[in-house]
Amino acid sequence: MSAPTKSRWDDDDPETEAAIAQRKREKEERKRAKAERQRRLQEAQAQRESAADGALQQRGGTVNGEAEPPTKRRRLSEEPETPAEVEQKRSVLLRFPAPEWGPCRHVDNFERLNHIEEGSYGWVSRARDIMTGEIVALKKLKMENSPDGFPVTGLREIQVLLEARHPNIVNLREIVMGNSMDE
Repeated sequence: MSAPTKSRWDDDDPETEAAIAQRKREKEERKRAKAERQRRLQEAQAQRESAADGALQQRGGTVNGEAEPPTKRRRLSEEPETPAEVEQKRSVLLRFPAPEWGPCRHVDNFERLNHIEEGSYGWVSRARDIMTGEIVALKKLKMENSPDGFPVTGLREIQVLLEARHPNIVNLREIVMGNSMDE
C-alpha cells in the first residue's frame, strides 16, 4: 500500500494550516452555542406551557376540552362590527381611471411629417396627431419577413415598450393600423 500523493497545489504552510484549524474550531463553537440557545428556548417554552396547563387545571377547565375556550383566538377576518366602520372602509378605497378597451385608431388619424430612420424591423417617421396636434413617432413594421401574419419581432417590441419606463425610452401610447397589412 502506497502513501497518498500530495497535490502540487497543496499548501504546506503551517500558518495557513493553523488558520484553517482555528476557523474550524470557531465554527464548531458557534454550532455548539447555537444548539445550547435552542435547547434553552425549548426548555423555557415547555416550562411556560406546563405552567399554563397547571393554572388552567386549577381553575377547573381542561386543556383541550370544550369546558374552557382557548385563551387567545386568531381573528380570521377583518369584518367591521358597526355600520359606521363599514362606511369608513368604503370611503378608504381608491379608484383609478382605467383605459377603455376599443378598436385601434387608423393610421390616417396622423399626418406624416418626415422620415426619421429605417431599422431592421421597420421604418420610423415623425407624425402629427390630427386630433390633438401632438408630434409623435410612427413605426411601420416590415411585413415581408413574416408570411404567416403579424411578425413575432413586432409583438416582442410592443411588449417591451409597454413595460419600459425610462426617460431615454419612447413611451408607447397606442397601436394604430391601416386598411391592409402593408399600410
